[in-house]
Amino acid sequence: MKSKKKKIMKPRITVVIPTYNEEYYVGDLLKSIKKQSYADYEILGVDSYSKDRTVSILKKYGAKVVKMPKKNVASAYNRGIKASKGDIVALVDADYILSSKLFERIIKDFDSDPNIVCIEPTITVRSKDIPKKERKKFIAFNKLVMYLKRASYYTATPFAYGCVFIRRKALIKAGLFNEDIDVDENWEFYPRLRKLGKFKIVENTAQMSYRRLAAEGILKSCLMYLTPAIPIAIHNRFKWDFKAIRKGKVID
Repeated sequence: MKSKKKKIMKPRITVVIPTYNEEYYVGDLLKSIKKQSYADYEILGVDSYSKDRTVSILKKYGAKVVKMPKKNVASAYNRGIKASKGDIVALVDADYILSSKLFERIIKDFDSDPNIVCIEPTITVRSKDIPKKERKKFIAFNKLVMYLKRASYYTATPFAYGCVFIRRKALIKAGLFNEDIDVDENWEFYPRLRKLGKFKIVENTAQMSYRRLAAEGILKSCLMYLTPAIPIAIHNRFKWDFKAIRKGKVID
C-alpha cells in the first residue's frame, strides 16, 4: 500500500527584512507584523552578521534568519527572494511599522487584478527619530513624496522603495536586483518590473522612519540620493556608497 505524501503548504506572503545592527527598529516592525489580521505569512530576516541583538529579536518573533556577508541592499533582497516560499514577496526595511490590516488589503488587491505586479502602502511619518519642533516639516515633505510616488506609478519609472509587495513570479521574470548597485538600486530595478504589469498604492498605511533626513537634513539627504541617479540616467549603471544611519547617528 502506497503512503500518501503530505502536501506542504506554502505561505501566501514572505516578508523579507534586510538587517545589519537594527535592534533599535526591527522589534517594532516585527510587532506590527504579528498584529496583522491576515496570518498566512512567513518572516525571513537576511542578516549581515549584526553585532547587536538584531538576530535574537528576529528569532524571538519567529523569523527565519539567513546569514550573508555585508554587501548592499540589492544583494540582501536577492538572497531573501531566492529563499522565499510565498506567492507574494514583501521587501520591508527594518525601520517601518505596518498597519494591522495591510496584509489583508494587499492579498485582496492582488487577487482582484492579475495585472498588478507591485503594491506599496501609503507612507506616513514615523516620529521615532524626529524632534517635535521638526515634525510638521517632515509631514509636509512626506506629502510631497507621496504625491510624486502616485504620479510616478503611471510612468515607466515607478518611485517605489522601502516597503513593497511584489508577485514572486514577476520578481524572478524581471531578473532580480542589480547587485553591482549600492545606492538607488530601486531606480534600476522597478522600471524592469513595471514592464510586466501595474503598480498600485493602497491606503492602508505604513509608518516610515526618516532617520537619515532627521540626522543630516532634508536637502543634504535628497541630494545624496539624487547624485547617483545621474550616471544611471546617462550610462544605465553606477557605483556609489554612503554611510548608514543607526539610532539617528551616522556610522560606518
